[in-house]
Amino acid sequence: MSEENAEYAPEVCCHCGGIGCMYCNKKGTVMVPQPAQKCRHCDGDCCIYCGYTGWERPLKEY
Repeated sequence: MSEENAEYAPEVCCHCGGIGCMYCNKKGTVMVPQPAQKCRHCDGDCCIYCGYTGWERPLKEY
């Protein structure tokens, strides 16, 4: 499935645990392509590759 056709669903931000932070735009969730997968680089512990969200390929919302 290509990036353009991926279905996204909200997942709890691993950085703040759903409280809201600068990485999830204070929403507590991030949009992640389904099926949701933890970041392969940090296994959900937050790193530069997942934008500190803990998820693989989070949707960038500006």
